[in-house]
Formats: sequence, C-alpha cells, structure tokens
Amino acid sequence: MDNTCAYPGVPETLAQMSHLPMAVLTNKPVRISVRILNSMGLAKYFRVVYGGNSFESKKPDPFGANKILQELGVAAREALLIGDSEVDVQTARNAGTQAAAVNYGFGVHDRAAHPADIYLERFSDLVDLVSNHTAA
Repeated sequence: MDNTCAYPGVPETLAQMSHLPMAVLTNKPVRISVRILNSMGLAKYFRVVYGGNSFESKKPDPFGANKILQELGVAAREALLIGDSEVDVQTARNAGTQAAAVNYGFGVHDRAAHPADIYLERFSDLVDLVSNHTAA
C-alpha cells in the first residue's frame, strides 16, 4: 500500500454515486483486492467484491458479472461495466451490459477490436453520464 492510491477523482465520484448499487469484479485475487479497497477507504461504496479466484472462471467469462447483476437485482441492459482493458469490454459484451473504458490505467485496450460504448477521460465524468441516464 506504500505506492498504491486511487486515480484522481475516484473517491469523490464514488461518494457522489453511492446511492447506486456498485460492485467490483477483478481478475486479481479477492483478498488483496478487498485489502486495497479497505486501505483506500473505498470498500464502503461497493456492495459486492469478487476477485479472480472467486469463481471457476475469470473475466472475460461473464459468470462473475452475471452473478453480480443477479445479487444486485439489476438487469444487464441497465448496467455499466467500467474498466481499463479490452478484457473489461469483452466481459461487458459477454454479460450484455454497456461498456465504459477509462483512457488511462494498466490495461491494454485494442479499441478497433473491442470498442467500448463510452470512453472516459476523467472518472468524474461518470457523475454527469449517470445523472443524464437516470433522468431520461
């Protein structure tokens, strides 16, 4: 945790969207993922956290995303999966959700092969995006 921190705007954006059901699905091991979220004070925003060792398969298999949708009682067409890699976009497509990709992060994203529905320069752009969607 010495060199781990949230990207700019993430804590504030999660706080502004805390009324929405949110979850984490990562291919990293679940225990370290929960530890990181707790250390950064972000765990409180997520109703569910699943890691790469939570299920028999990992992203881009839609099993974990579908499990989250079921647990949160959200239809796939009403959900947005946000990530930083083409694996995240593939997972969204496989689960039938919309896909958003940030224009930063550690992931590799071949936009031609796996285009997202939405690209975010700043994580905070989600606030207006979600507000406009829920108002429509």
